[in-house]
Amino acid sequence: MSRALPSMLDAERTVDPAGYALGGRAPRMALKPGSADEAALALEAATRDHAAVIAWGAGTRIARDRVPERYDIALDLSGLDRILEYNPEDFTLTAECGATLATLRQTLAARGQELPLESPQAARATLGGTLAANASGPRRLRFGAPRDRILGARIALADGTRIKSGGKVVKNVAGYALHRLLCGARGRWGLFLEASLKLAPGAESRVALLYSIGAGEIADAERWRFLPRLEPAFVTVLGAQAAQELPLQAGLIPPFAMVIGLEDDAAWVAEQERIIAEHLGLPIARLEGEAQAALVQKLTDAELHLSPRVSFTSAHNNPAILAPLISTEGAGQFVHHVLAGRLHWYPRASGTMPAEGSALFAAFGFTVIESVGVRYEPAEPAEGAILALRARIGEALDPIGTLQVPGR
Repeated sequence: MSRALPSMLDAERTVDPAGYALGGRAPRMALKPGSADEAALALEAATRDHAAVIAWGAGTRIARDRVPERYDIALDLSGLDRILEYNPEDFTLTAECGATLATLRQTLAARGQELPLESPQAARATLGGTLAANASGPRRLRFGAPRDRILGARIALADGTRIKSGGKVVKNVAGYALHRLLCGARGRWGLFLEASLKLAPGAESRVALLYSIGAGEIADAERWRFLPRLEPAFVTVLGAQAAQELPLQAGLIPPFAMVIGLEDDAAWVAEQERIIAEHLGLPIARLEGEAQAALVQKLTDAELHLSPRVSFTSAHNNPAILAPLISTEGAGQFVHHVLAGRLHWYPRASGTMPAEGSALFAAFGFTVIESVGVRYEPAEPAEGAILALRARIGEALDPIGTLQVPGR
């Protein structure tokens, strides 16, 4: 930065920029503010000096192989990690954006509650990064995405202006929901400083059932029609390589594996197990309690275990939608959270997925939402309109491009 930093952002808040390198290139400066005021001051100074900023939490979701043309400052917000307010009776919590998901979960578990936000590497993943990515895992349908759980937030815009959006109670409807707009923007239009979220009661019983399945079974749509009506917490289908990450004995996984998760009162979970066994037979493995919760995290982590990756969204809730895709190259490399509508597909090599390849996914109702290590050529011209809308929002909230986002 060409001018002197504000006094509260002197050498005490600067850290080694080498730890924030992207694509082999480190920023000129790295700052780790100790408060929301300091974070806002850093953005104000950066905008004044036309310096480009990339926000960091734990860095778990940053595409390190693709860096914007401008990268002057790494702004590490992990120092903002306090729980500011917790109201168990109202099922609400307010925390700073640098608090980790693991810390929040530990706080809530003591009161039999949970914040059902899911992100890979939850021990390190921060609240702000999870919100900015609108990250979710296998239970997205049951609990919603981060934008469904956020009640309000304090936000720093690109020029350091601090604003408040939403509130701290479930029935709050005041103002524009900018806090929800920023969920999924990955820090491009503003940075979360703190957020208020609605909680959920912890489940009385948690069970995961694992099944071995073949390509023919996946293609049988009638076989799976009972599952959405049963309302399990999640249904995930995995290819062979992704299934190797599951905490199970070696040799149990055939070409494909299915995990069915149940979370509810004990009587209903037992009844769900009975119905599933009637349709699918006995599982090859059954996990419950903390072991089930650990498996849910493993399934969420699977998104980032393999690379390159292209992630899709879909409205389909039947595993049979995979049938036309699993005969293609790389069919063994995928994680599909069926009810959540998320497919993570792993091509065998990095490079470019041509339009004709993406057309196959589009033909069966899959829309790309992210690509890592793959240049994805969209088959749908509608994506151009979406990108144009994003550009208009960016021009309004950050006209000089202070905030940058690595990757696509």
